[in-house]
Amino acid sequence: MLFLDALERCLARLAANGRGSQTIAAYRADLMLYGRFVARRLHLAPEDILLEDCAALGVEAYLQELQEVRRNAPATLARRLASLRALYATTWREAGLGTNPAAAVRYPLGTRRSVRALDLHSARSLVRAAAMDSRTPLRDALMLVLMLANGLSLAELVRLESRDVDVGQCRITVRGRRGRARSVPVSLATAQLLARHLACQGPGPLWCNRRGDRLSPRGVQYVCQRASRRARLGGRVSAQALRATARRLMRRAGASPSTLRALLGVESAV
Repeated sequence: MLFLDALERCLARLAANGRGSQTIAAYRADLMLYGRFVARRLHLAPEDILLEDCAALGVEAYLQELQEVRRNAPATLARRLASLRALYATTWREAGLGTNPAAAVRYPLGTRRSVRALDLHSARSLVRAAAMDSRTPLRDALMLVLMLANGLSLAELVRLESRDVDVGQCRITVRGRRGRARSVPVSLATAQLLARHLACQGPGPLWCNRRGDRLSPRGVQYVCQRASRRARLGGRVSAQALRATARRLMRRAGASPSTLRALLGVESAV
């Protein structure tokens, strides 16, 4: 099987599984980089190499070049290995390979930098701490709840405006990357607390500092860390950790991948 044919089959499978255009474009770029690496080693044009040639050369040599020659960052290494796993998982049987050459390859040391998610008890303790030890307890507790229960990212949280809250419908309008908006449901209790906050806040940004300006991302991170110290969680809980916690809790509650993508505003819920 030609490598380029295998690449197209892999991308078609990703599209059929609901991956977005940007994700597919990133996979294409990473796999073409792999194809050019194999072509250089074999002194062939990329359109002439076979998937069998790629498998015979091995995946480890490619990762070693990425790490030692190109000096790829850990996250980039992990992403490019993920693209190879997707390629071979889709096509290795059809190409007649004896095994999947990427299945047993481990991520290079230091490439898996996952964000630590909280357990349910710690998440509750964090919200209680924010509500108890703050000059703005309602604001701080609400911000943590929206990240923990609804999976809002730090950027989405600070972009919220008062007009984005629909208390009657128990929904908020969230603006993600490139201004894309999505409607996120909130619980009745959260909607009632938002109504109380709006009564004191007025129009404009939903979250303000003591000067009345929009709260900055750094300000939100400070709220997270202060509540974490108060709850004796180590003082290192970040907004990213709260979003990771929301993802974990949604999965444990039985949310499907498509539901996760819709709620979190991401192209992949893996």
